[in-house]
Amino acid sequence: MTTYGDYQDRKRLTARYRREIRSYGTLGDPEEAMVEANLTVFGCFGDPGLPHHYAGVYFIASGSFIKIGEAADPYERMRPFHTGNPHGLELLHVIAEDSRYARKRREGELHRRFDRLLLPGYREWFQNHPELTEFIGSICSEECYS
Repeated sequence: MTTYGDYQDRKRLTARYRREIRSYGTLGDPEEAMVEANLTVFGCFGDPGLPHHYAGVYFIASGSFIKIGEAADPYERMRPFHTGNPHGLELLHVIAEDSRYARKRREGELHRRFDRLLLPGYREWFQNHPELTEFIGSICSEECYS
């Protein structure tokens, strides 16, 4: 599970890494520049990758609520929800789907499956109910390898 803050930290490190690479210019071996920049910027942090950083149907927790939605980049999708949110956000899981059509179809299936947990007046926010969290845990255990 990755918080939006983790994402922002990694994004800053990745930007710094790209600046380091550009600072080497065209002189020297590009692969050597990448290795050196990686050591300089990331050090003990390792690869800048994030879990669940791919297109799909996402589950985002915020306080006692869970949002089920679809996006090409779930972390970028979290940005508008993060602003002014007193509870913070946590990306619980993403069901990988490249096609927007497939994402929309899967999102609709999940909305219908958990419609009794839907918050009144909201289209994608659901109660943080054991049935929903158990479902997220079961698909994560099938799909996540970390």
